[in-house]
Amino acid sequence: MKPPGGIRNLLSAVTDAVVLVNPNGKISFMNPEAENLTGFSASGAAGKDLWEICVFADQYTREPLIEDMNEILSRDGYYNFPVAAVIISRDGDETLVRGGVFLSDDSRKGSNVIEGLVFRNVSSRWLIDTALQASQKAETIRALAGGIAGRLDDLLTVLLARLSGIGRNHKDKASVFRSIRDSKKIISRISSMVSSLTSTEAAAEPAADICLVGNIIGSSLSIFTASFPGLDIKLAYPDRTGYAGVPPGLAQQIVLNLLMNAGEATSGSGTIRVTACRIDLPEDMKPIIAGSYVMISISDDGCGISEKNLTRIYDPFYSTKRQQGGLGLSAVYSIVNTYHGYIVVGSELGSGSKFTVYLPSARNIVTETIGDVFPRVSITGFSEEETSHLEFILEAIGCTVFQLTADSIKNDLIKARKEASEYNLLLIDYDLYMSEIDHFKGSPVSEQGVIAVINESYHIPDNHESNVVFVRRPLGSDIIIAAVTENAWSRPKDGKSED
Repeated sequence: MKPPGGIRNLLSAVTDAVVLVNPNGKISFMNPEAENLTGFSASGAAGKDLWEICVFADQYTREPLIEDMNEILSRDGYYNFPVAAVIISRDGDETLVRGGVFLSDDSRKGSNVIEGLVFRNVSSRWLIDTALQASQKAETIRALAGGIAGRLDDLLTVLLARLSGIGRNHKDKASVFRSIRDSKKIISRISSMVSSLTSTEAAAEPAADICLVGNIIGSSLSIFTASFPGLDIKLAYPDRTGYAGVPPGLAQQIVLNLLMNAGEATSGSGTIRVTACRIDLPEDMKPIIAGSYVMISISDDGCGISEKNLTRIYDPFYSTKRQQGGLGLSAVYSIVNTYHGYIVVGSELGSGSKFTVYLPSARNIVTETIGDVFPRVSITGFSEEETSHLEFILEAIGCTVFQLTADSIKNDLIKARKEASEYNLLLIDYDLYMSEIDHFKGSPVSEQGVIAVINESYHIPDNHESNVVFVRRPLGSDIIIAAVTENAWSRPKDGKSED
């Protein structure tokens, strides 16, 4: 039924799309934003079936979104659309949306019925509404600056003590020189923190529609680590990570927001891993279509996200600890989708989260450096399906791949000991690794690197070789790439190559 006049006027003024239905599932009301997104006028849609007018699909699989009506009606009051939901208008245009279905209990039928839909356009909100984008960016900078301000206060207190010491001990030259030396170091640190804020603002002004991802990560980490000094940052990427087809200001907004999200999830103390790599996919790797991308992955060991909340994290005004408006992840999602990229999230409550972004590589730019060395990876101990999947991902990021059979491991390791160029990274099933561990000792692989794959229920051994990286099944592309980058391309916090 139609809402009363006052409520109808209110619903017509909101920026979300609102569609209401009568007890028979026929449309009784649509506001202007719903007209805009569906391509139907309110009068033309009145009395028609809800799903005839509001056509939703999965952005990646192209499958209809509303198929299992019983599953929707079983929800308690509200059904959230999946993250990759698009609405297909009357003219065939597609718009990325977030929202869901409102339900109520019908005592006569003894089950839930649909009251209506509320959804919003998130496909380009952050690029069209510049004022909202600027507000969100300023919120991020304020939060980061707040952390830096506390550190500056501490450093200034120490600096004052050092300067006071010069006055007290002016006759002791050695003491004066020590105080001057310490004061210079403190002033340098203060200068570095202040410049990180100003350089972030300068870098945020897009000069072109491409950005060098390594520089974006470096400048973002510069201000982030100043604001979150208690975090352990592990950084790994090859020199060939290259350029993404995204303006630098928006790329930095993506990285800073994901870093802030990880920093808050760890409450400022824990480990954050940042990995990046160029990946060239010759064929589709669902949900990612074939093409050249720069992958950026940011993971933490913080509080994690519940399965229930994972469906809402990209909602534009879903609250977070940092921002009451909850704008950060929505901005990331909108920017990534507008530039035809992809974002994948994995999280376990109490164990941490990982956000992986795939940004299209900048066209007509090939990044190669003389010092870039891609791993020569040998894989063994996996099923035919897993082996094929691993080969596909490893070759997509530029690795040379060898295959070993369980029967030939010993002989191949003896050969590799003589010919160190054969391969320098071993990707192996954990059970096989443990059964053949004696054969690895003294081989080039034992010195270069091992990635051991364990089942989801296994416990990672507390005592293991420092060159062994453990990953759990299922083997997603981001997990494989992160393990390779951690093992082969580890960098210190400033992003410079280790000696």
